[in-house]
This record gives sequence, structure tokens and C-alpha cells, in this order.
Amino acid sequence: MYSIYIPSIKRSDSEFLQELKRLNLSYYLVLAHDQVERYLEYHDMNNIIVLPKSVYGISKIRQFILEYALKKKEKRIWMSDDDLRRFFMWSSESNKEVSFKYFLQEAENEITKLEKADKSLVQVGFKYSTFAIPKSKYSFNTDIGMIQYLNLERLQNKVSYDIKMTTLEDTDFSIRLIKNGYKNVKLNHFIFTAPRSGTGKGGLEEAYQNKGKQQGIIEFQRKFPDLIKIIDLDKGKYRVHWGKL
Repeated sequence: MYSIYIPSIKRSDSEFLQELKRLNLSYYLVLAHDQVERYLEYHDMNNIIVLPKSVYGISKIRQFILEYALKKKEKRIWMSDDDLRRFFMWSSESNKEVSFKYFLQEAENEITKLEKADKSLVQVGFKYSTFAIPKSKYSFNTDIGMIQYLNLERLQNKVSYDIKMTTLEDTDFSIRLIKNGYKNVKLNHFIFTAPRSGTGKGGLEEAYQNKGKQQGIIEFQRKFPDLIKIIDLDKGKYRVHWGKL
């Protein structure tokens, strides 16, 4: 299985992070200096990457992860938020809850098939919990969300995170991948649950409290005015027109 890189802040006791340890997965918590001591109460130093003090803000941290993994000669990685909760696989018979390890193993098998069929595929994500399960197994060139697979061997850092983005950095990254001729896919029958970004303690809580989401929306609109419709800026509601790509 591929390594999982997780930027984290103020969530040292996260149940999801502890589950990674219990499942004996290859994972790395990417932390600022002042977070390390509290995370060592739950995790080994071998599972912690300490950020340089010059790297702060989610966009810079995600770009640091890409560069770090490339230096390690990683060909494929997972990058995940730190507060995922439950995992399901949908079939014609039922929506079955599974362990995160099984979830990723089955996803990697599916990704291998898709990559053989399409050499431009570099990014894969999953369906965020929803009452409506799409009939189609796949949605191409769309929003990926809180956990993503990246084929670094194909990407080779040709597209980087925009380190100036306050938030919406993942959506921005996906759009620029597509604009540079790559493809992504969402596996609609692989489903996960998690709190909405910025709604729980830790993570992007502080950024969202300081209107970080609104700032990210404005930054995104300046870059791609034809791709976003702002529905309610104060409430951070917007829609991306993926079909225009």
C-alpha cells in the first residue's frame, strides 16, 4: 500500500489518526514544531515529519509534502485530512462499512486498472457521504476533496500547489492539473464520512474563523472568474463549473 501523508494541527488524539496506527499503515503526520510534543503522546517519531519554520499555511504544507515525497522517490501517495470517520463500499446489494485499510486496498486495485487504461490519470478521490449514490462508478475531472491519491511518477511536480492560496488550494490544484492535460477521477462507490472543513476543533478552524474560506473564494475567483459562481460569500457558499474545463 502507498504511504499516507497527513497535515495535522491540534488533533493529536484524533480517532482516525489512532486507527492508522492500529492498522499498521505507512503514514506520516506533517506537523509544525510546536505540535510535535503533543502528537508524540500518541504516535512514534518515525511517523512524524517536522515542517521547516518557513513552511506554514495549508497550501505551502501540501506543496512541501509533494516535494518531500518526490525526494523520497515515492511514485504514488495518499494525502489525507486528519479527521475522516467512516468508510463504505457500495455495490448493487448494499452499502457496506469497511476498515480504512481494506478501503484503500480495494481503491488501489481499482486505480491500477484505471491507470492502465488512461496514461493521463494522476489524481483520484472518493465520494463524500451523501444520501444519493450515483449510478456511475466514476466522475472524471471534478472536485476530489479531503483525501486524494496522487501519481507522482506521472506528475513529476509539473503542477504545484499555489502557495498563495489561503484555502480552496485542493480545488485550485485539481483545476490546474486538468488545464495542464492531466485527468482526475472520483470513485463514486467508495464513500467516506467526515466533518465539513473548518467545522471541528483544530485543522483549518482558525483560518475559517478568520474568514479564510471567504478569502480563498475571492482568490479563486480572481484566477478563474469563469469557473466559479459565488452563491453567498458571507456563508462561504460557492459552486465550481467543472463542466467548463
